[in-house]
Amino acid sequence: VFKILNKDPVKASIVFFGDSLTDFFPLQDFFPEHAIYNRGIAGDTTKNLLKRIDNIVELQPQKLFIQIGTNDLGKGKKVKKIVDNIMKIHDYINHRSPDTKIHIISLYPVSHHKMWLSPFISGLRSNNKIREVNYLLAEKCSAQNISFINIHPLLINAKGRLKKEYTIEGLHISGQGYQVIADALRSY
Repeated sequence: VFKILNKDPVKASIVFFGDSLTDFFPLQDFFPEHAIYNRGIAGDTTKNLLKRIDNIVELQPQKLFIQIGTNDLGKGKKVKKIVDNIMKIHDYINHRSPDTKIHIISLYPVSHHKMWLSPFISGLRSNNKIREVNYLLAEKCSAQNISFINIHPLLINAKGRLKKEYTIEGLHISGQGYQVIADALRSY
């Protein structure tokens, strides 16, 4: 579908690239004034994004927002490997689409306490590992002068978990949560 949709891309477009947290984000509703391509696919990992990365390069977007990594944690991948893959995604696009302003968005927290299914849905993802990924990403982005948008602190409660009102079942984001994220991204 993305190959078909990429045939006549809108100039000065914005692209969001990621997994279900991107896929389910009603971007055009939150940002109706912008031409936005949502290139999120539920279940994707950093490895999947690396496989379909040329689809993003084809668009030559003005701005690109990358938010990926939670499914890697859900599959037990190492923090360093996740961060390395995110940086590979950045570097590949930066090299082949040098006019694109790339923003890397932090991983979002999870909650194993929203409902009885939450521990099953959140799986191996832990907020400690999520914080580790975010810390390493922030460090690498800072060292390379890459835009890093840390949404994580805006979504947590006093215990460091994803606020109940910001999630559907402990992993995916509710409308209220997407409003917080959209407000944080608006200036970018």
